[in-house]
Amino acid sequence: MELGLFLDGLKTSLVNRGIPPEVAAKHVASLGRTFTEDDLTEIESIRSQSEIDQIADSIAAIIHKNKAARTAGQKQTSERETSESTPKQPEATDQTVSHVEETTKNTQPQSSNEKAPVQRQKMAAHSEKKEPPVQYAQNSADFFKEPEGSDKTTKGVAIFWTVLILTLPLTLALLAVVLAVFGFMFLGLIVMIIGLVLGMIAIAAVGSCTALIGIIYGITQIFTFMAAGIYEIGLGVMIGGGVLLAGIILYNLAIRFLPWVMKWVTVLFTYVFGQIRNLFYLARRECYKL
Repeated sequence: MELGLFLDGLKTSLVNRGIPPEVAAKHVASLGRTFTEDDLTEIESIRSQSEIDQIADSIAAIIHKNKAARTAGQKQTSERETSESTPKQPEATDQTVSHVEETTKNTQPQSSNEKAPVQRQKMAAHSEKKEPPVQYAQNSADFFKEPEGSDKTTKGVAIFWTVLILTLPLTLALLAVVLAVFGFMFLGLIVMIIGLVLGMIAIAAVGSCTALIGIIYGITQIFTFMAAGIYEIGLGVMIGGGVLLAGIILYNLAIRFLPWVMKWVTVLFTYVFGQIRNLFYLARRECYKL
């Protein structure tokens, strides 16, 4: 599952569990900026909404428990302020905070978290950490959005589009070269597959005929000259075995190995153009801030 779809599904699940939309959006955005490579790998393995719902259950439980704990802490603090005249409020606040932390740890739901993978528990824990400096993940939905408001300047927009138009001949030429390289790679693989299939057919036809002729000739000679007949039959069998071996090798090259290579060339093609797209968005975002 793509990261953008995962974050949207997680936000929807949190809202369905009683979390206000702005709080859910804040927690989801904070969580999206703390993902590591392992987190992104596990997100790609998610295939159903039920798995997202399990993560949303963990995060929603933590948010509700922390909210209840903060409310209890504020209530205890206000009661102590009104009942005590000596200024010992800092110590009481520290004790309240530790009590809240212990309450939060002890009241986390265990029925779903114990069964959930360790990485999903780590995602739920990330949602409660302080937000680090803004670093947009490569596949985050925020990464592909244009800056808005004060982050977007008229000067930056003008610089970006001016430079893009002036460098368009060079960028189009480089893009054409990359496309040509991948095109030749795909074309070469297709031609090799067709050639190997035709070669397999030709070798099978010629070899089978040669082996069959040798075996038949050996059978006719075995009654007049036994040694020559046995030799011809053995030679025909050897030719047939060699043709069979060559056919198996050519078949596996044409039907299994080269399509496997083509699949990874396709993966490389997708990755290269994905990085080109990310470079465009990054350049646009940074130029818009000038």
